[in-house]
This record gives sequence, C-alpha cells and structure tokens, in this order.
Amino acid sequence: MSGRWLCLAGLAALAASAAGCGGVGGAGASETAGSQLAVYSSLPLQGPLADISAEIVDGEKLALAEAGGHVGPFTVGYVSLDDADPNSGKLDPGATATDAKMAAQDTSTIAYLGEYDSAATAVSLPLINAAGILQVSPASPYVGLTSTLDAGQDEPQRFYPTGVRTFARLQGGDPAQAAAQIELMRLLGVRRLYVIDDQDPFVQPLARMVSAQAESAGVRVLGHDSITTSVGSVFAGEVEKVAASGAQAVFFAGSGGPGAAALWRALHEADSRLLLLGSGVMVDDGFAARLGAAAVSAYLTTPILPLRSYPPPAARVLADYRRRFGSDGGAYVLYGYEAMSAVLDAIRRAGPHGNERRAVIDRFFAARGHGSVLGRFSIRPDGEAAVSRYGVDRVVGGRATFYRALSLGGY
Repeated sequence: MSGRWLCLAGLAALAASAAGCGGVGGAGASETAGSQLAVYSSLPLQGPLADISAEIVDGEKLALAEAGGHVGPFTVGYVSLDDADPNSGKLDPGATATDAKMAAQDTSTIAYLGEYDSAATAVSLPLINAAGILQVSPASPYVGLTSTLDAGQDEPQRFYPTGVRTFARLQGGDPAQAAAQIELMRLLGVRRLYVIDDQDPFVQPLARMVSAQAESAGVRVLGHDSITTSVGSVFAGEVEKVAASGAQAVFFAGSGGPGAAALWRALHEADSRLLLLGSGVMVDDGFAARLGAAAVSAYLTTPILPLRSYPPPAARVLADYRRRFGSDGGAYVLYGYEAMSAVLDAIRRAGPHGNERRAVIDRFFAARGHGSVLGRFSIRPDGEAAVSRYGVDRVVGGRATFYRALSLGGY
C-alpha cells in the first residue's frame, strides 16, 4: 500500500504533540497554508463497532487512493485515529477530544471524518468547529447536532462556537428515522402505540419525534415512559402497563444491549401479538441473537440498505475494494468512500482556494442533488442528509436481515 497517499510524513507525530498544547484557536488563527493537506478520520477501531469502522476507514482510503493522493495542485494525506477505550472498546470522550485536538491544531487539516456515535460527535464538533474545519460523519443521527427540533438546551448552537455550520452527516438522522417509523406503522396497520425510551439523552428526542408524528398520522399514542434497561433491570411493572394499554405496537428508542433484549422478550411473552419496533442503533447481531421468541415480532428501521439497492457505481467501488483489500465489503465501505470523495470534490471545486478551510466548507455545502455511490442525495444547509429511502430489518436466525425498503416521500 503506497505511503504517498496513506499518510503525510511525520503528520501523526506532529498531531500527537499538538494535542497537549491547550485550547483550539478560531478558524482565522489556523487556516491551512501551502499545498499539503490532511484529512483526519476518528472512529471506534476497537470493540463492537470495530468491523463497521474498519470498512469505513478502508472506504476512505480507497477513495483517496483512486485520486492518487492529489486534488489539483494539492497533496492530500490521511490519518486514521481511534476514539474507543482500549480496554472496553466503548466510547471514550477523552480519546475523542484528543483526536479532535490533534486535527484542529494541525495547520494542514482540511477535513475531519467522524465520529460514528452521536455522543462522540457532541465532544469533537465544538473543537473542530472552533478551528473552522469541515466535519463529515458517516452516522451520528442525534437531531440536536443539526436542528432545534426536540433538541437539548442551546442546541445545536452550542456545537458551533464560530456560528458557522461545519458539520454534515451522510445517513439520515433522527428526523428521517422518525419518518421511517411512521411509514412502517402505516404499512403494518398500527393504530395504537406505546413509546418507551431508555433515558439516553441522545435517543430521547427520537422517541418524542415518533410520538408527535404518530399522533399527526392518526396513530393514538397510549403512553410514553422513560425507563432504565441496565442489565438486571426488572420490567414486570412496565410490561403490565403496556399490556393493559391495548397497544398494538411498542416503539423503543435506545441501545440494543442485553437489558433492551430482556425487555423485548418480556413484552413478547406478555402479548405475542405485540409488534416491537426499534431504530437503527439496534441493528446489531448481538441484540438480535438475544431476542429468542420475540424475534418474530421485531422490526428495525435502518438507513443501511442491501448492496443491490445502491446505484451501479457502488458495484465498481466494491469490486475495487475486493481487489485492494482481499475481502468483500459491505455498505459501510460506501459511506467511507463517499465521505472522502465528497471532501475531495469540495477541494477540487474550490479551485485555487482548495487549501482554505472556509472555501472547502462553502463548496461542500453548495453541492445539491449530486450522484454518488450512495445514490442521489443532498446535504441541507443545516448538515442534515436529505434521503428518500430507508430500510427495515427483521430478525431471522438470530441475525438482523433486510426485509424491505421504505419511501420517505418528500422528507
């Protein structure tokens, strides 16, 4: 693998020393200069998301390799960083902050690709924004990163100390997920719904959006509870409330941990006709494998579609990926590839100003309805991806398996 495109000489060491230099300056104080640019990536390279992150990173590398490590007169290097705790593999806010500082304090940085998790992005985004750097996430669906809709206090403003929007995500965020849930309920004939969330502040807004949109769509919301789903939690009281309500379906907003799986099993045991609806963060084989008999009632909306659903250029990229890395890649390769490709395209369209952070940001957000390996889509001025399709997975043989695609119409 050629070193000329993978990493600028000495860049990682320079960034590591910069991380200890205190705060991050404003955009004007740290503009890029010269013809050598860097793109940083920060993802959980260990733990349960390691395989997904590996595909994203390799997709980013592939896009840069195909460009020959250059855009016009500019040489573009790449640095991949890990934001996971090395012991647990879970999100480490300290590691995320260190990654963001490395990128922000490197005067050659032109873009930052990450994070995967919304909570991680909430840590890195203010640091990256303060430096005036474009940030592109393959996921991070939390609505408060882009919109005031059902968001937390002072959101999204608190993530943008410069007052300029610099963040975009490639997957449809919480608004798209909520729209997909309402469409799924329509197809399943749900008229009575119970909503439960697991008290995570990064998923509670999704629960509120689903509740509000369900009511607007003529679905009666019979209750909305916030409960803990930690391992060992007892759900008898909650299950009794849901069963007594007469709900046809439960929408659960939360992670797909063992506690959530135990809740779903208990709900199914109390009423085998009850539909169990969850979001994309629950599309995890560990969660699916724990559902047992409740799997028959589970429906999980997800932005990830089967490979056959992506446009023809995606097949070419995946073939190139197979030749370069020696294995078959999935949809996350395409998200990594598009993240890097969109940045390189913004540098190209900025012309002689391709080494100016603000110019690259402006050109990135100016793109509308462009074709890509993910399909034709746009990034809205607030950083939200305008997507027209969403997927639904069922659980078959203990694994999340594609069931059907949903049209989100004018979302």
